[in-house]
Order: sequence, then structure tokens, then C-alpha cells
Amino acid sequence: MEKKKSWDDVPSLNGLEMDWEFQAESAKNKRSFSRMNKEAAAKLFQTKEILVKIAAGDQTCTARLLDLCEGGLSLAVPVQLKPHLPIKVGFFLGQMKIISKAEVRHVRKSADQYITGIEFVDLDSVSAEFLRELYASQIFRHAL
Repeated sequence: MEKKKSWDDVPSLNGLEMDWEFQAESAKNKRSFSRMNKEAAAKLFQTKEILVKIAAGDQTCTARLLDLCEGGLSLAVPVQLKPHLPIKVGFFLGQMKIISKAEVRHVRKSADQYITGIEFVDLDSVSAEFLRELYASQIFRHAL
């Protein structure tokens, strides 16, 4: 019986030998979703800035949107929130009201604000689809 050929039996091409095994780039430090920055969002909704209400325990505050995607958002917050803190966020994008449970992922001080990364938790599918389509509309506008 003849031995079945495999790709390992094929010799390398001169000058194109590989001395490593291909591995896909690690997703570590790569975003899962493409983000829309505050300038693009403000322009799309014809506003100066987008404000986000945050509720954590017995405290509430208003933050300024820096960027967003279906996975979460980045905010300039006037108070420091602790990482892993469960919160609720709410904001309007045009006529669309988005309210979601969320979790603080990271915080860093910048001047008199705290740049805060927020991850949505259980974002409803309608809101997630709306945010996905926002990014697609931004890309489409740039292509025109």
C-alpha cells in the first residue's frame, strides 16, 4: 500500500524556508471591537459632545464620552471610580437611548479628570446592533 503524501513531504522553496511555525497574533492587548471616537460620534449626531450618566451605589455623576463601541466606552469622569466596580450607564445617541449595566475596567488620572474604561454587561441586542452600525456608517462615510 502506498504511503499517503502530506504537506510535510513537500520541500521548501529556495529562499522561502521557514524556521518557525506560524501562530496567529495574540489577541492580548487588542480590542475586540472597533471604536468610534468622540469627534466622529459628535459629528454624526450633530452635537458638541455626548454626555453619559453613571450610577454607582448611591452616587451619580455625568461624564464626557471619549469613544465607544458595542463592547464598552471610554469616559472622562470627574470622580475616581474603582476598577471592577459594577455601575449603570445611560446616554443618548440622537434619538436612541442606551442604558446598560457595566463594569469599570481601568482608570487613569489625566489633569482634573479620570479617563475611565467601561465594559458593557448584558447590553441589549438592539443597542449592540445600533452601536455596531454606527461604526459601519462612519467607515462608509469615509469611503464616500
